[in-house]
Amino acid sequence: TAGFQEILTEIEILALIVGCLCHDLDHRGTNNAFQAKSGSALAQLYGTSATLEHHHFNHAVMILQSEGHNIFANLSSKDYSDLMQLLKQSILATDLTLYFERRTEFFELVSKGGYDWNVKNHREIFRSMLMTACDLGAVTKPWEISRQATELVTSEFFEQGDRERSELKLTPSAIFDRNRKDELPRLQLEWIDSICMPLYKCLVKLNGKLKPMLDSVAVNRGKWEELHQKRLSSQAASSSSFSSGFSVSLKDIN
Repeated sequence: TAGFQEILTEIEILALIVGCLCHDLDHRGTNNAFQAKSGSALAQLYGTSATLEHHHFNHAVMILQSEGHNIFANLSSKDYSDLMQLLKQSILATDLTLYFERRTEFFELVSKGGYDWNVKNHREIFRSMLMTACDLGAVTKPWEISRQATELVTSEFFEQGDRERSELKLTPSAIFDRNRKDELPRLQLEWIDSICMPLYKCLVKLNGKLKPMLDSVAVNRGKWEELHQKRLSSQAASSSSFSSGFSVSLKDIN
């Protein structure tokens, strides 16, 4: 609906769609940092850069090479080679570390009007940003769906945090810490403001037809802001109640 099929080639589109389907194949429920800290088999096999994403791609290749599963069998050797290279780029692009490494370049290209569809590197970075936009897509869904997705992801994060405590003897960061679950609205605001919103704003500059996604992010941000303010009000009320109770106790003692 955004009209990108007029700009991207059929091979690029196919690679992006299959990349979306395969980008988390055989995910282990923990992130790359955990793989590195725990010295997992995957970290030893693929190294500590985009560990899981390399595994997801290789898993996709394994399935494609299984008998009767190669949906690309009728492509020419050149198209097949190009497609597999694009598929690997697409899946690796979902590593947020790589996203942070490349997004400044993309933001600057778009804001300065220097983006050119005919430049190979520009197309590649656009495809990468599009993959991240899809990967973060839950934040663009209607509120009830978006909130449910957030809670599901958070429960997985808490399980990783539990393992960091028990197996690695580490104190997990806030988003992985079950003991800080009440901070979820604030953490979601930080996630949206630092990671999601800048990307969707930039994509809308490039193509205004993507604005409904940005509008949904803004609505969901407003919902998290409401929950955050409720928590702050509740904390303030509890603190006030404690203070007044404490002063009354002191009078009783005196």
